[in-house]
Amino acid sequence: MGKINVTSKLRSISPDIEECFFRSYDKNGVLHETRVLSRECDYACGSFTRTSSDKGKTWTEWVKQFDDDEDGRHLSSKDDGNPDEYGGGGATPYLYHPASGCWFGVSASCYYINGHDKGYFDYWEKGEDNVRFHGYYAIKYPDGRVVNKMFELEEGGCDYDPENPRNPDFLDKNRVAAGNLHILPDGDLCFFLEPTVRLCCKMAGVDVNTYYPSSPDFSNGLVVVRAHWDEAKGDYDFIYSNPIMLSDVQSSRCVMESHMTILPNGRWLIVTRGSNMTLDCWNTRISPAAPGFKWYTFSDDGGRTFAPLMPWHFDTREVVYSAASIHAFYRSKQNGKLYWIGNIIEDPSSIDGNNPRFPLIICQVDEEYGYLLKDTFTVIDTVRDGQTSVELSNFNLLEDPDTGTLEMRLTKTNFNGKVQEEGYWYTEAWEYYIDFPVDEK
Repeated sequence: MGKINVTSKLRSISPDIEECFFRSYDKNGVLHETRVLSRECDYACGSFTRTSSDKGKTWTEWVKQFDDDEDGRHLSSKDDGNPDEYGGGGATPYLYHPASGCWFGVSASCYYINGHDKGYFDYWEKGEDNVRFHGYYAIKYPDGRVVNKMFELEEGGCDYDPENPRNPDFLDKNRVAAGNLHILPDGDLCFFLEPTVRLCCKMAGVDVNTYYPSSPDFSNGLVVVRAHWDEAKGDYDFIYSNPIMLSDVQSSRCVMESHMTILPNGRWLIVTRGSNMTLDCWNTRISPAAPGFKWYTFSDDGGRTFAPLMPWHFDTREVVYSAASIHAFYRSKQNGKLYWIGNIIEDPSSIDGNNPRFPLIICQVDEEYGYLLKDTFTVIDTVRDGQTSVELSNFNLLEDPDTGTLEMRLTKTNFNGKVQEEGYWYTEAWEYYIDFPVDEK
């Protein structure tokens, strides 16, 4: 059996800021790169873009999207005395849908009560409900009309109004993120909604005070949406799945960063991140001895109903132990096989919430049932000589359109147990190149 080949190189070292790079090709084959800077957890303080028409051999100059160091905090409205920060609002129709001739887009806004620099940290350290997401969709019709709407999953809500930003009908209603838009094999559109657990329970007819009493406004479930074009009425029908959730004795943060793939037999497979984090100010109920692992569910009716979430596993029946971290499915252009990339931890006793986030591995997925094939387990990266720990997460994937080589960009953080904080933002930006065994095609 051929082996997966991984090579890597260090791109940059940043002693006092987190520097991340993201690449993608547009429909014309132009390569776009975004450079994002951070020195505050989960908050970008700078963003710059450039393009290349020759696959990265030559580039345009960097173009500033925003730079807080030069222009002040880009989400801030503090010039009018309001300490809050707001980003997003409305979607851009960025994906062309051949079945309808429309352009379609989904996105989310985030409102930080008392600003990200204070409210976000009070959310974690004091249990204050300061982070509010809302989801949007946009459609550009063939006749040029553009519709931009907020997802309204409950009555009595309203959209953001800069003249009344803390309107409770906005802040407290329809709290849902939106993303992961793609076209299904049958031509319909599909995307994810992530309502708060409180809203998910309401949609499912479940008593939130029994199912998730700890922090139902801080955590999110998942709803899969199919957008079907109705030719007769000239518009979309939205078909919503059952809410996909974990109780707070299974996961202290319900589900996050879910990824979906469709297997050749038509089964929709979703793998998602849970958490075994314990936090007093969130009133978490999960056992301090609970393991951390990736969870999975599936649908055999085209995404309308999903099975209860279960711990994901290998073909050996071993559980996929994993910290709360991002992950992704990828189907190789080189051999046609389906793979999963993420953190898998050998010692489950070491998993505590988000950590550890090493090693980072890639493993082939069974095409009938969707489990991992243990003998294809390949380490992409892990701690290196002289290191005791490192965070290997938040990666960006890009396929070389000519060779099918999978490119990964990842910024390493939190070396040797030292966590990013004011005064410590050392990071390393790395690039990885992954080639797959073509003899298995």
